Amino acid sequence: MNVVSMIGDTLYTIAGMFWQIFWALVLGFGLSGVVQTFIPKHRMAQVMGDDRPASIARAGFFGAISSSCSYAAAAMSRSVFLRGAHISAAVVFMIAATNLVIELGFVLWSLMGWEFVVAEFAGGILLISLAALFMRWVGPIQAFERVREAEQGETSADEAQVPALTSFDGWAQAASRFVMDWSMIWKDIVIGVVVAGAIVVWVPDVFWRTLFLAGGDGVGLFQMLENAVVGPLVAVISFVCSVGNVPMAAALFNGGISFGGAIAFIYGDLIVVPMLLVYRRYYGTRLMLQLAAILYVAMVITGFVVDVVFTALGWVPGAAATQVGQMHFFALDYTFWLNVVFGIVGAVLWWLSRQATESAHCCGHHHH
Repeated sequence: MNVVSMIGDTLYTIAGMFWQIFWALVLGFGLSGVVQTFIPKHRMAQVMGDDRPASIARAGFFGAISSSCSYAAAAMSRSVFLRGAHISAAVVFMIAATNLVIELGFVLWSLMGWEFVVAEFAGGILLISLAALFMRWVGPIQAFERVREAEQGETSADEAQVPALTSFDGWAQAASRFVMDWSMIWKDIVIGVVVAGAIVVWVPDVFWRTLFLAGGDGVGLFQMLENAVVGPLVAVISFVCSVGNVPMAAALFNGGISFGGAIAFIYGDLIVVPMLLVYRRYYGTRLMLQLAAILYVAMVITGFVVDVVFTALGWVPGAAATQVGQMHFFALDYTFWLNVVFGIVGAVLWWLSRQATESAHCCGHHHH
């Protein structure tokens, strides 16, 4: 295969991945903006004040309905922690906001199939439980408390009134959040999809098959374990954000990674290099390393358990079933109509956010 046709293939794959996930991103960020605008954060902190199961469950629920990208999730998790949430609950909130969010489910479904959606959410609940347990058993909880005491001064200012669901200003605010979220992370998503597209076309299958011990005769327990261990480490160096790493996971699944290894890889977005730098900025080097170790071990166990259980249930799809291998992305199917609908929704939200900035710049009395 010559270089020109490989470059063409790469561009086509990249465009196809964007086409597959566009509507899911608009829907997800739209929901995120609405939640951030209409649910007050201090309520979140009140219901996540300790690390008991009910509090952890609520943290998971709030996380799942709130955010999108891992970077935004880390920032929200910190603000909830500084407002009085227990650190374990804040970590669980972050895991859920990265890996149990609705748009991730949509993107997984559109690229990899329903089995991955079920595994992502069932595994996510296990991942959260393990992380909360490890935080309680070996976690540096006191050290985090000291960080909060040191920073307590900064947090009082940003608690604004929560607008009414029927107010134009409220929706304009939600729209600005939507645009802000997009502007913050569109680069990560682009990098993720471009890297994934390039890897699909340029990295030979034999490399992945070797790395993931993929033989021809089904997946054995040792391979499941090794893939769960290696999966998140591949994520660490491919540095993509939670939604951006689904195309990459699809590429790896095509390349021979086990089902649970692919799931562990998707969870790995919590410990990619840029995220580790964010933790370090927030909490210092030592706490960053301890948090990363706890998350990593929880991911490995979760990936392995998911693999064993789903294999036993017969719910592991064949690699051929994922969308990346077949290169026909564009058709007049439900993806096309969803993209049209959410293209319009995105345009309306963008227009609304423009109104918000204009009325903020203008004197505020008369809207033309």
